[in-house]
Amino acid sequence: MNIPDWVDAREYQQQAVSNWMTAGGIGVLQMATGTGKTVTALLTASQVSQKVDGEMALIIAVPYQHLVDQWAEDVRDFGQNPILVYESRQNWQARLESELAEFDLGVRNELVAITTHATFASENFQRVLSRISRDQFMLIADEVHHLGAPHLKAALPDAIPLRLGLSATPERFYDDEGTEELFEYFGGIVYQYGLGEAIRNGALCEYYYIPHVIELTEDESDEYLKLSKKIARLISRTGEDLGDADLQDNKDLQFLLFRRARLVGTAKRKLDRLVKLIEQEEEVKHTLVYCGDGTVEGKVASRTRRHVDAATTTLRTDLGLRARRFTADESRAERQSLLQRFSDGEIDALVAIRCLDEGVDVPATRTAYMLASSSNPRQFVQRRGRILRNHPGKNHAIIHDFVVAPPMEVRSNPTSDKTLFTTERNLVKRELERVNLFAESARNHPDSDIPGIPTDAGAIGELKRGFNLQQM
Repeated sequence: MNIPDWVDAREYQQQAVSNWMTAGGIGVLQMATGTGKTVTALLTASQVSQKVDGEMALIIAVPYQHLVDQWAEDVRDFGQNPILVYESRQNWQARLESELAEFDLGVRNELVAITTHATFASENFQRVLSRISRDQFMLIADEVHHLGAPHLKAALPDAIPLRLGLSATPERFYDDEGTEELFEYFGGIVYQYGLGEAIRNGALCEYYYIPHVIELTEDESDEYLKLSKKIARLISRTGEDLGDADLQDNKDLQFLLFRRARLVGTAKRKLDRLVKLIEQEEEVKHTLVYCGDGTVEGKVASRTRRHVDAATTTLRTDLGLRARRFTADESRAERQSLLQRFSDGEIDALVAIRCLDEGVDVPATRTAYMLASSSNPRQFVQRRGRILRNHPGKNHAIIHDFVVAPPMEVRSNPTSDKTLFTTERNLVKRELERVNLFAESARNHPDSDIPGIPTDAGAIGELKRGFNLQQM
């Protein structure tokens, strides 16, 4: 592999490569989203290639098909013609088997194959890999935390001696066992480059952070309380806690939590607040809106619409914006076109659910509205990193974060149902942990206020006091 002329490795990237090499060619790089993990990994592979006189087989495993295409562009810049291993095996199996056989016989010096995690774990792909006997064999695992899932970690072959994992958030949420086994295979974290350091060094742009507290409507509050009381009773009966890993095994509890999360994610007043905030903008462009994946009541009686569709329609009809949705329903080609048009300014706003969480570059984003976030820290950490990527003419980003407050009935009378109050307190605590995490690296920390932009810092304080969380 040859390092292209346009790559000027930053000091932190050089240190990451050095640490991995010193660790014996095994380890995980924990680097903030947007700091160049792909290039760092390919610099590492290039150094390995130099040490073995250019004789190396490289397998790159990524979570999604669109990432295969993204990695392929960079790999070609490094002088290789990769085999793209996904979709129908008729498109790749013959070439992969041929080139791996040539490599194993010493006829071919180098090869690079890029595949999805799912295909990597497939029986056909594993059968091909099992034929390799040479030691110059390297695996790069992008978003390595995915490979800790039981059906994926079982496919990690011991025969690959050189292993590099990449992730901004390598630990698996609520899965200590999976995290431990993942680190046993990949060798643990050998280098960390956090978001705060990346901003200070100019690898990511600065940002302002504004949390907004959203109150539920009366109907939503009634439904929320019904669900929360059922959740509290189940937790009280089983002795579980919302932070327990074993929670995944309680299907009844999972279902109730899912329904409540959807209710919170699609709270009606979120769109009302979104309209008011955007109306105050002098010019709206390069705006990203993250929605919940539930449904909301439509304007036509007895009809419901996906939250992403409702938000897109609102931006178009109420505000006159050139807004487009960005979801898994759009083809890869269409999503690529949307990203290019967004970057060029032909589209004012992209409205997404989860498609922009991992691996999709949207560096032109200047303002982001996070209408809904999951309780998994990985999601909002990944989203923040994508928003903070540098882009020509972009001096900073602004992140609006929508936090839904539990109904006043719970906040105003904590002694009426202690189990319910404790359950809601844990929920609010997780929301405030996200607020604190976002605020600590923001330009406007600690008061999270920007002149001219309404803020709910006072309402955040009310939430803390109402649930005895002043220490946060």
